[in-house]
Amino acid sequence: MNNVQRLFPDATPEPSRFEEVWKLWPNKAKKPLARAKYEAILKGGFRTRTLDKDSGQYVDLELEATPEAILAGVKAYVSSQIDKRTFRMKDDGKFIPHLATWLNQGRWEDGV
Repeated sequence: MNNVQRLFPDATPEPSRFEEVWKLWPNKAKKPLARAKYEAILKGGFRTRTLDKDSGQYVDLELEATPEAILAGVKAYVSSQIDKRTFRMKDDGKFIPHLATWLNQGRWEDGV
């Protein structure tokens, strides 16, 4: 059992949907952690903390979503990061977070 599995022991995988999300995500890093967070969010009641850089304070979050909501959020976010004139990622994609970070912050709810 790896560290990610220890963090989220009850997560039930939905591999086909996660793989669909992963395939779209441009920053390919920390896949096992992203998968664990994805599965925990689908299960519901995933509690996490994230740093609010504006206030410098940590914020407690409880996240829950459907596979469809996360996938729609990923599609909207990735689309927003494409320069429509060049059809390339803005700033060569250097400001795109890891998928695990994006999930941990509940950013599918941003409504980009």
